[in-house]
Amino acid sequence: MTDVAALKERAQAAVGAARARLVELSHRLHGHVELSLQEVQAAGRLCDLLADEGFAVERGLGSLPTAFRATAGSGDGPRIAFLAEYDGLPVYGHSCGHNVVAAAAVGAGIGLRSVVDRTGGTVVVLGTPAEEGPNGKWTMRDEGFFAGLDAMMLVYPGMDDIPDSRVLTPVRGDIEFFGRAAHAAARPELGVNALDAVLVAFTALNALRQQVPSDTRIHGIITKGGTLPMVVPDHTTATVMVRANTAERVAALLPRVRACFDAAAVATGCRVEQHWSPTIENELLSNATLARLYGANLAAVGRRPQPRDELSGAWSGDTSAVSWSVPTIQPQVAMTGRDVAPHSHEFHAASATPAADDALHDAAVTMALTAIDVLAVPGLLQSVQDDHASSLRRSAGRRGGA
Repeated sequence: MTDVAALKERAQAAVGAARARLVELSHRLHGHVELSLQEVQAAGRLCDLLADEGFAVERGLGSLPTAFRATAGSGDGPRIAFLAEYDGLPVYGHSCGHNVVAAAAVGAGIGLRSVVDRTGGTVVVLGTPAEEGPNGKWTMRDEGFFAGLDAMMLVYPGMDDIPDSRVLTPVRGDIEFFGRAAHAAARPELGVNALDAVLVAFTALNALRQQVPSDTRIHGIITKGGTLPMVVPDHTTATVMVRANTAERVAALLPRVRACFDAAAVATGCRVEQHWSPTIENELLSNATLARLYGANLAAVGRRPQPRDELSGAWSGDTSAVSWSVPTIQPQVAMTGRDVAPHSHEFHAASATPAADDALHDAAVTMALTAIDVLAVPGLLQSVQDDHASSLRRSAGRRGGA
């Protein structure tokens, strides 16, 4: 009979022994932010550390040179993956804490590797670039790099300790208005103002927000408001994102959002072109069994698991669509208070603090312990698979009844 407690103790000790290297890794990523698909140094550092820890490392996967896969174990039996994200944002740096996400995934891999010879199975650390950009996980899914995995997880630093986080379904639109230029002082009546069009559209979007469900998000920016102040703007651009709890809700809302831009064009005499994402990817299927196990292990390391709510429990990202193929969780680990928002300068700064280092360690340990449960406790892997199948059936039924 497998002594699960002893396995967990050994894994936790392995993560603890690697803590200094994991913290150094996190801080190095934080101090050298690389944007989506440019994460050359980040991927290299992650791969080097994993290779030093005895993993077999593949650098560059398919069409993504900054993706990687590190494996250890028998090569047979269940395959449990920890996902690493390591790209940052322009201006706002690691304001999603991807340096913590990446180091925690490596730490979880180290912890599980220390016992995988006894649990059986294979531990996989999968490097997934471009979460903030062109959705690298979608490319990796389409190229087959999630095939054969039995469960996967990644943890985000955030405001609370939430085992069962949700990830909203996003869709993006790039909008262009075309008007007619004219001298803004001498003959403004000859112009058709494309800046007016984009302003009218955003006013319409602001009104629309009052009549949408509370889980819905509509937000965007004007990316070009004109060229010169003395010229009636003849070309303006904007980028808008629509998010909701389900792909169906996004699909239902999208025509109303598009109508705001069409109406603005009619009102101002401009021409509009709308370029939206060709597909609406699915929301996260958070696996109930994995989330329950993660919550219990989170409590065991001294944290207080909390249910998600409207303020703290929602993210958006490219894990969501992949979760329909592999049983997945994307929990949050508390790093800041509720007054520090992700995608802010303050969150970037918080991602390289003692609180971030503690979050990294606890997330790594908790993921490793959860994976040990799945591999070593009879029946739990089947429960994970049954939950996944049940979620797929419920989603199919919901869509069939829509």
